[in-house]
Amino acid sequence: MKLKKPIVFFDLETTGIDIVKDRIVQIGAIKIEPNGEETIKNVLINPTIPIPEGATAVHGITDDDVKDKPMFRQIAKSMLEWLEGCDLAGYNSDNFDIPLLAEEFGRLGFDYPYEDTVYIDIIRIERMINSHKLGDTYKRYTGQTLEDAHDALADVKATMAIFEKQVEENENLQTSISDIALLYTNENKRVDFARKIFENDGKYYWNFGKHRNQLISETQDYAEWVLNSDFAYDTKKHIRRILGNL
Repeated sequence: MKLKKPIVFFDLETTGIDIVKDRIVQIGAIKIEPNGEETIKNVLINPTIPIPEGATAVHGITDDDVKDKPMFRQIAKSMLEWLEGCDLAGYNSDNFDIPLLAEEFGRLGFDYPYEDTVYIDIIRIERMINSHKLGDTYKRYTGQTLEDAHDALADVKATMAIFEKQVEENENLQTSISDIALLYTNENKRVDFARKIFENDGKYYWNFGKHRNQLISETQDYAEWVLNSDFAYDTKKHIRRILGNL
């Protein structure tokens, strides 16, 4: 890969799959600099809410494991500094990890990811060329069985290995992060990380619910309901911006 700026491969383990209500319990991340230098972060986090047994069954992290660990608000500023100027990559990160990370930062008043951040979701590339579970994908590309699945750092390393193989084995795959990101965009541009809103031809539409595909400008009562309900911070931020420009 020819990198113009650093890229961070990352994975989150969490208390569950609700972007608004659940919290991070582990961040595994590897930053790759344009010169190839790598920096690793592997952090356990006290989510401040109980970890359900179902979540522990997936990633193996218990309440006792994190009771003395820092809360997200205690590491947020240092994490932002570490992520400054970086693109982001992960496995199914567009649908889960990035929206949840954005929500954690949003609760603290930080707007992240930044507007110039490019996102690479390895599973979306994989869906264009193969089938999709991380362990199966890893074995197909490397011939090895993925050990320690659902440990965040192990998953990050597997994701990186897959991405490297994807680029190496597919000569038509661009080597620019921005060009790769464009491979799975379409005319409907996602606006918020939770994908509740999309943009088409400069206009903003709902991407869910009874007003799906309708203009936000023509459903302001619905927008007010969303603003007063349990939706993501980032989604509400964009709705306020859209309504404010009307």
